[in-house]
Amino acid sequence: MLSGSCLCGEVTFSLAVSPKFFYRCHCSLCRKQSGVGHNLATLVRAADFSWQSGEEAIASWIKPTGYRNDFCKQCGSSVPNLLRNLPYIWLPLGLLDDAISPLCIGDYCADDAMPWDDIPEETRHAQATESVRALLDKLEVP
Repeated sequence: MLSGSCLCGEVTFSLAVSPKFFYRCHCSLCRKQSGVGHNLATLVRAADFSWQSGEEAIASWIKPTGYRNDFCKQCGSSVPNLLRNLPYIWLPLGLLDDAISPLCIGDYCADDAMPWDDIPEETRHAQATESVRALLDKLEVP
């Protein structure tokens, strides 16, 4: 069982699985959400995820296009969220308290990356993944 938390520790969660893979997205929304050149995340089945504390401390910001950022109201840290009403959770890997060693399956929206953001050629994808299902398949999430 893995555990994770926001910056202040108000929001905590656990995972019944250890993600094998992650992805990075370099689009402008993900850059601004993370404050760095990309977000670094994975997807897990909702059945493998559980909140331990702090759900009431979570606020959401949703763009009309569907982009969503859930965050702790106390510290502002992005936190996991339900992926488009599908049975999957978007999980920023930096929130995990346990050390894991997943592999990168892709750097998406590389054409939107800032010039200072080095992207390995072997994981570079110019645009977003073709679908959520395609991303789930690459992440090996059933």
